[in-house]
Amino acid sequence: MFNPENAQNEIDFLNRSESKHHTWNSLSLQIPPTVYPPREDTTLLCEVLQSIKPFGTRSLLEIGSGSGALSIIAAKQGWNVHACDINPYAVAATRRNAQEASVEVEVREGGLGPTEEIHGLQAWNPGTYDLVLWNMPYIPAGEINDDVLGPFEEAALVDTHPEGLLSVFARSMAANKLCKMNGIALLVCRETIGWKRNVDILRQCGLAARIVRTHTFDDDEAIQVLAAWHPFVTSKHHHVREIDSTNAELLRGKYSVGDSLTAIIQTSGRGRHGNQWQDHPNSFKGSWRLEARNIPNIDLHKQLEIAHEISHALRFDEQHSHQLGIKWPNDLLLRAKEEKLWKKYGGVLFQSYSKGDEQRLVLGVGLNIGQDKLSEGQGSLQQLGITKSPSDLLVILSAIIASMFEERLPQLSIEHSMRIDMDILLKNAFYRNRNCTLSSINGNGIVLQDDVGKQHVVHDDEDVKWIDLSPQ
Repeated sequence: MFNPENAQNEIDFLNRSESKHHTWNSLSLQIPPTVYPPREDTTLLCEVLQSIKPFGTRSLLEIGSGSGALSIIAAKQGWNVHACDINPYAVAATRRNAQEASVEVEVREGGLGPTEEIHGLQAWNPGTYDLVLWNMPYIPAGEINDDVLGPFEEAALVDTHPEGLLSVFARSMAANKLCKMNGIALLVCRETIGWKRNVDILRQCGLAARIVRTHTFDDDEAIQVLAAWHPFVTSKHHHVREIDSTNAELLRGKYSVGDSLTAIIQTSGRGRHGNQWQDHPNSFKGSWRLEARNIPNIDLHKQLEIAHEISHALRFDEQHSHQLGIKWPNDLLLRAKEEKLWKKYGGVLFQSYSKGDEQRLVLGVGLNIGQDKLSEGQGSLQQLGITKSPSDLLVILSAIIASMFEERLPQLSIEHSMRIDMDILLKNAFYRNRNCTLSSINGNGIVLQDDVGKQHVVHDDEDVKWIDLSPQ
C-alpha cells in the first residue's frame, strides 16, 4: 500500500501535532495524528451496537478500530472483542485506550484494504464471529484533496478500491471469511456507490441487507447503518422437476417459515385475479414460506415494494438502471435500448391460507430468463445481457426476501417505510377515456391525475390501460 514517498509523507503528517485527548461517550481517549477520531458515524454505529445484547459465543470483530472507541464500548457490553486496523498507530491507540478503560481487546494490524482483500485474513479468525462491525471508508476518492490527508488518514476516510470496499466485504462475508453463518455484520456507509445502491451490492452476493439507522448531515448528505447476514440459514430449500404451483405446494405442505421451493416446470402457476402464469422452459419459478403474522401487513403496496427491490437488485450494469422497471402493483418490466414499450418479464404474488387458528403465508416470484417461446409483450432477462441461472437468481431473491421479512434480531427491524423510486414505475395511463399520470401510491391502490387535473383513486388496475406497456 505504501511506497517510500508515502511513508515519508506519513512521517511528516505525524509530526504536525501531538496526540490529542478526546472525550466521547464517557470514554477518555488518546488519539494520535492520522488516527480516525469518533465522529457522527461512530455515534450512529454505537447506537445500534448498544441496542444488541451479546449472543452466541459473544465474539465480536471490529474492522478499522481507529481509536478503539467502539471496541471498548463492545467490551464493556460483554463482547469478546477482536479488533484490527491497517494503520499501526490506530492499533497502538486501540491497545492503549482499551488498557486505560480496563477492558480486554485483542488487536492486530490488517484489514480490508484499498487494494487486496486478502490482507484481512491474517488480521482475524475467519468465520468465527457473531457480530462484525465496520465503520467503512465511504467518501469517494474524488471528493478528497490529496494535499490535506496522509495515507493512513485517507485509508480511514476514503474508499479507493477500484470496485469499492463494500464489494470486497460482501465477497469475504459470503465466503464465510468473517462472521459465522448465523452471525450479523453492521456497516456504516452511504446509500449508494456511484449508480448502485449499497444494499444491492450485498444482495447480489447472496447476503440479506437492511437499513437499520440513518443520519443526515446539515448539507443533506446521509449515512446509514446496514445490517447484513446470511439469509434463512436454518431453513431448507426444496427443488422439484414438475409441480402444479410452488405457492400452492408451500401452502398445503408441511414446510417451515423460511423454507423455499423451486421447480423446473410449473403447470398451474397463478397471477393476480386468478390468471394463469404462462410457464417457460427457461425461467425461474420459486416460492418462500413467510411468518403468518405478516398477513395483516400484506397489501398491494407490499407486493410493489418486493418488485421494486428485485428490479434494483438485478441491475448488474449501469445501463440496467434505465432498462428495468415496475408496474403497480406487482409486475416486473424491461425494455431493450432500441425499444420504446416496456415488456413484462416477471411478477410477484402473495397467497395465504387460513383454517381455524392455522394461518400460512407464501410469496411467489416468477422471472423469464431466456427468450425461447415468449408470448407477445413478454420479455426476458437475457434480452438485457443478464445471464443468471435459476440457481443464481434463487440466491439473490432469497437475500431480498430475507432482507424484508426475516427477523434475525428484533433490534434490527426496518426503521422506516421503504421509499419507492417513482422513476422506475410505469406512469402514463388511459383511464375513463382520459390520459392520466400516476401521481401517488398507497397500500390499497394508486392515484391517477388526468389531463384536466382531476384525481382518480384506483384500487384495481384491470380498467387501466398503460400507454407505454407492450400489449399482451
